[in-house]
Amino acid sequence: MNKRPNILFINTDQHSWDALSAYGNPYLHTPNIDLLHRNGTSFKKSYCTDPVCAAARSSWATGLYTSETGVPFNGGQLHTKIPDIGQILRSGGYKVFHCGKWHVPGRNVRESFEVLYYGGHDIGAGGAAYYDSASTHAVADFLTNYDGNEPFYLQIGYVDPHDVCEYLHNHEEKHIPNPVEQGILTEDELPPLPENFDYDERETILHHVCRRVDDALIHARILKAVRDWDELQWRYFRWNYYRFIEKVDAEIGRVLSLLRQTPFYDNTLILFSADHGEACGSHQMFQKFSLYEESVRVPFIMACLGENVSVKKDRFDETHFVSGVDLFPTICDYAGIDPPEDVQGTSLRPLAEGEDVAWREYAYIESNYWGRAIVTDQYKYVTEYKPKAVEDFVPPGPDPEQLGLAQLFDKHNDPWETENLVDAPEYQEIIKRCRERLLAQESQLNRQQIIHRGPQRIISNWGKRLQEHWEHGKIK
Repeated sequence: MNKRPNILFINTDQHSWDALSAYGNPYLHTPNIDLLHRNGTSFKKSYCTDPVCAAARSSWATGLYTSETGVPFNGGQLHTKIPDIGQILRSGGYKVFHCGKWHVPGRNVRESFEVLYYGGHDIGAGGAAYYDSASTHAVADFLTNYDGNEPFYLQIGYVDPHDVCEYLHNHEEKHIPNPVEQGILTEDELPPLPENFDYDERETILHHVCRRVDDALIHARILKAVRDWDELQWRYFRWNYYRFIEKVDAEIGRVLSLLRQTPFYDNTLILFSADHGEACGSHQMFQKFSLYEESVRVPFIMACLGENVSVKKDRFDETHFVSGVDLFPTICDYAGIDPPEDVQGTSLRPLAEGEDVAWREYAYIESNYWGRAIVTDQYKYVTEYKPKAVEDFVPPGPDPEQLGLAQLFDKHNDPWETENLVDAPEYQEIIKRCRERLLAQESQLNRQQIIHRGPQRIISNWGKRLQEHWEHGKIK
């Protein structure tokens, strides 16, 4: 029987599920992440728990959904009593290391891990051009010099392709002509607009207020800028996004190349995923924060470059719904450590080893405190909770009386999510079943009151804006 494996978790930031050449995308080249796919299993139905950095990462760290962690948006604070993956593994005999982006507010990464590199100032939202190569160098030093007897867990948080956000911020201050006008690229060199560039405007109030109205709660200045973009500017946005992915793929390649030269490669489980995706022009959206596929669906690969960790190789798993909450129990399973009893996720190890096991029939996703989605094999149901009349700072749900507007998409006939079927009479039974699944899932969650003043202010301010739209009918 093999000794407990080393575990390497490589994660990128804002990386949509299909932005890999191994998955058939012809507009970028990712040979190193493709190498992981050839040496492992890729889960094609992989979803984040919440399409924003800190929230999704709080689920990675705890195995809980974001309405449980205290981090339902970037300004949250992880509840103090919830253990994180570093603490659990360390108590079980692993040496635990962190390098790069952490972004789990309320939890000091240096108290849970030995930190290889975290910047002169803690790594925040962006800065891949500065941080990612430094992270790779720190990992190289670690792999070259580690001589501990205990197995190690190492997580590497790369920032790219998140720096596409910095590209967007450039447009807040000035008008930048399209790349053809500037003589940077020809039109033939640009990827096309996404097939769902146009969209059904019957969205939730939450989505409108956060992302569509002039004074949107999230990145209103970028919204104002992109409204003036021509088609070539949208296509150049996508071109840049793919270049940021290629940059981080090169960093990953350096790590994998070095790992092959160490004694560890044959007994190291490699996990690869991303915290959330990037809209990249779909539905005329940018960044994340929404419940459309491009923002919530992410890559998830389990691999081993050697032979001592059992994972099926060069394989797509197209059947099982995988969630960000599954990372924690998967790591614990391979480490031979029991996860906390209240963890929401399930170990992916049996799936990676090709076993036929009972599994969930849908993915559950939260967004912006009030937003919710259920994804089944054929349908996606998106809805929202209305803000409470008197806010108690306990994340909402399950409460059928407080559900607001909704969207329903038939993923088989409308994979680009452009036709909202929520008002069609023939789909009302489907909507009812999706709502029942949503409420059943939410009844299993352990919500706690958010007690920190900063997150409370965000909830109050956003809730007030949403109440105004509900009460005065500003959006139809």
